[in-house]
Amino acid sequence: MERLTILCFGGTYGLALLAELARFMVRGSARWYATVGLTALGWVVQTIYLANLARVDHRLPITTVFESMVALSWIFAAIALYLMARAAKPVAVGVFVLPVVLGLIIFAAVLPPSHRAGWAGATVFWGSVHGIFLLLGAVSTCVAFAAGLMYLAQSDRLKHKRLPRFGFALPSLEQSERVNRGAITVAFPLLTFGLLIGVALGVARAGAGGVVIGWTDPKVLSGLAMWLVFAVLLHARYRPALRGRSVVWLTFLAFAFLVFAWVGVEVLGLPTAHGAPRTASAGRGSP
Repeated sequence: MERLTILCFGGTYGLALLAELARFMVRGSARWYATVGLTALGWVVQTIYLANLARVDHRLPITTVFESMVALSWIFAAIALYLMARAAKPVAVGVFVLPVVLGLIIFAAVLPPSHRAGWAGATVFWGSVHGIFLLLGAVSTCVAFAAGLMYLAQSDRLKHKRLPRFGFALPSLEQSERVNRGAITVAFPLLTFGLLIGVALGVARAGAGGVVIGWTDPKVLSGLAMWLVFAVLLHARYRPALRGRSVVWLTFLAFAFLVFAWVGVEVLGLPTAHGAPRTASAGRGSP
């Protein structure tokens, strides 16, 4: 019965991938709506499945290899939905993300029963996922920052009517702005899930008597501030008054918070419990 349930949302994701691959033969918006609709349906069914596991076991369903793979595929499916909704319809987001979702589900489905019991490496696994998501989000933020620099340089060149010298040409303002917004769109869900996983790990660590990372921790505050700036950046896409230079400067602000969260806290010697050993006492890392 459990495998049948997995087939329910796994099969739905498979149909969504087929609809996405049909873009090479079928044109029109109906195919796009079918892809998004099937992905959303699979995600809802998978959410109900995970919620039922949590209800039955009275814990988050992330403590076994099987549960972790299903939960990770759920996160990737949510990211796929977000990117498909944000990107232009011709952009083949699902071709790249949906196979990852299906691969994780298939891997979970074929696991032997021994991998469905308790798993001592769950914390290490999700800690790695937390770091990878934040790293990928940071890379996308750096791309957005670079595009913003090119936008300002090209804008200044056009304003003063300076011609390119020594063959040093820059992308147009439209191209730089498109790269900036695309990188922001990709960075936001990665950073969001990276931060959420970090919060979940912090709660689990506190429950196990480990180091407590408070909400006033410099790492936490800078991460939340960076996320809020990205939320404003996404909102700015639909506000003509906040486009162009305004978006670029907001990108620089988000990049500054990113740098501060990654290296600034350590350079300034600010007290933080992030990264402290799990064996440390709970009160030691409290702000």
